[in-house]
Amino acid sequence: MAKFLVTTSKGLENLLESELTALGIENIKLSVSSVWFEGTMEQAYRLCYTSRLANKVLLELASGDCVNKNDLYKITQSVDWPMQFNDKVTLSVDFNGTNDALRNTQFSAQVIKDAICDLFNEEIGRRPNVDKTNADIRIQGRLIKKQAHIFLDFSGASLHQRGYRTQAGRAPIKENIAAAVVMRSGWLDNPSAPLVDYFCGSGTLLIEAAQMACQMPAQQYRRKWGFDAWLSHNKALFEQIKTEYDEKIIVDADFQLYGFDINNRELTVARQNAEDAGVAGYIHFERQNAVEHTLKVKSETGFIVSNPPYGERLEDQVAIAHLYLDFGHNIKQQHAGWSLTVISSAVDALRYLKLSANKKYKVKNAALDCIVANYQIEAAQDATHPREGLALEFQNRLKKNFKQFAKQARQADTECYRVYDGDLPNYNVAIDIYQDTLVVYEYAAPKSIPEEKAQARLNEVLLTAPFVLGTDPSKIALKVRKKQKGNEQYKKAADRGEVMTVREGQALFNVNLYDYLDTGLFLDHRDMRKLIGEVSRGKSVLNLFSYTCSVSVHAALGGATQVTSVDLSKKYLDWGKQNFELNGINSAWHPFVAMDSIDWLKRTNNQFDLIFIDPPSFSNSKKLANDFDVQRDHMQLIRLALEHLKAGGDIYFSNNLRSFKLDEEALAEMGLQWQDLTHKTMPFDFKRKANIRQAWRLFKPQK
Repeated sequence: MAKFLVTTSKGLENLLESELTALGIENIKLSVSSVWFEGTMEQAYRLCYTSRLANKVLLELASGDCVNKNDLYKITQSVDWPMQFNDKVTLSVDFNGTNDALRNTQFSAQVIKDAICDLFNEEIGRRPNVDKTNADIRIQGRLIKKQAHIFLDFSGASLHQRGYRTQAGRAPIKENIAAAVVMRSGWLDNPSAPLVDYFCGSGTLLIEAAQMACQMPAQQYRRKWGFDAWLSHNKALFEQIKTEYDEKIIVDADFQLYGFDINNRELTVARQNAEDAGVAGYIHFERQNAVEHTLKVKSETGFIVSNPPYGERLEDQVAIAHLYLDFGHNIKQQHAGWSLTVISSAVDALRYLKLSANKKYKVKNAALDCIVANYQIEAAQDATHPREGLALEFQNRLKKNFKQFAKQARQADTECYRVYDGDLPNYNVAIDIYQDTLVVYEYAAPKSIPEEKAQARLNEVLLTAPFVLGTDPSKIALKVRKKQKGNEQYKKAADRGEVMTVREGQALFNVNLYDYLDTGLFLDHRDMRKLIGEVSRGKSVLNLFSYTCSVSVHAALGGATQVTSVDLSKKYLDWGKQNFELNGINSAWHPFVAMDSIDWLKRTNNQFDLIFIDPPSFSNSKKLANDFDVQRDHMQLIRLALEHLKAGGDIYFSNNLRSFKLDEEALAEMGLQWQDLTHKTMPFDFKRKANIRQAWRLFKPQK
């Protein structure tokens, strides 16, 4: 009897135990991602050739207490290595685990390699060569608790690699994970029933199912094993075992296996993989959209197994939520009474299948934490739209707002407006409409709200908002609102480079809805921009902290003689120049200055009839000599601006710090009067939160 460690993917340990038990193996002990057993070489050979769940079969050669490299070296040298393999083979060593003294796995592997080679040199005067990529003999060391274990790798390359999948799809599932999903589905107990995968990708789930149903050994196509160069390898016994299992393969079976996918390239890969796996005759592959209402397979009972898309990026998650909801609705319409088994890392999205799981199993697919869930598909109660019963409180408020604001937006002659702004505490988001696209800002949830609940509510918004507003679900830009520090507002969140041109009154603007937190157009400044345009005719205008120069555009279109735009970011000034050209304004006639506004005011001698100032609440950009705080520094900014204001001119000052207090006493000492424009310049779609921004006109009274 020998001692073996069989590794697998986390979550498959119980299934692997059942597989070992079926081979007559006893003395089994489960561990995380692995199973120990004591058995014969024959049992180990059978396991290597047939296991659908194992990754590695490791024969233990030595073990012992291990604190440091000296212990590891001694444990390794306790094995008579020249009796295991000869010096003409190539060798590789891997190591798993660390402790206080053995912190680097490559170093530990080197210790084992040195111990083996030193023993060879001492006994026969020669040592095997090392080949890290294609070695004949693979040794693996493991630190488990306080003990080191030295293994001979029986399998060689991981057993999950069957050899038939020369090509993989975009999101491949490991073969042993796919086999586990099929096992969990229950189809193998009733293989005469249809088995369907509506997201078949490269076909792995169905190929594994077909091979299991045909009793094909998992490693039928493997030609190289980790024990081939092992001196104790019983080649005759292994060949006898292979022949025994090969003769059990069922040929000309009659299975109903169907693989559908929306991607033709994936289907081409799946067909080739099925051909290479010897099961092409059992699986029908066809292009099909899983969310359409004309699914292909009709039967009173059957099984669906699927590995639907997960969605790693924010914009993917939006599409995934819609996909799961529509897929769940569709299979309830088409496959009532069937069983559904899915594997997904999009755990939050599973709830949108709107099915109650009979069983859920945690599993690790590569680096992803996934759930394998079993469902009994219930018939849909009615044919209503799947979103109609979701987040009704939010839907009703959004419908009410849209009916009111869409009309007001037409009256304001704008294509961009805010239709929802945290109206309900349970749905703490803002939603802006830009033509046919939605921009959804997720506000940070209170710490008292669990993260999973906040995510669920956000998903409900993403699912229902396009439905209520009549927009394409794919046209959603999702952003997270948080306090921006320094130059963070200039950092890209994506790199799609998609530009949309929108209209606001007589002005056109380029906006980017995906790549930055802000789109290039502050909607809450809409009425202020309009006011500046109305009062700019015949005047020289200075726009400080100009961002993408939307105020400058309105001023120029309003008849300003010249508009000077100053901003710290050259990127945004270039964007501003594009906005000028978009409106037929020659940007060469109007200065664009990439500089800190305060520094520029200190250096310039230019005078202006109208100065517009809309500073950030706070900035500590590396480009600044000192950080900027609007509450602390606004009077310095106004004093400097006043030095460049022509007689009879006006300063328009605004900001978005909700706690901001204008220093009226200091203004009076400077001889300035002020007119509060906050209410007058608050757009219709922002009046619900009147403290979102404040604005004033500052001027010296005429003598």
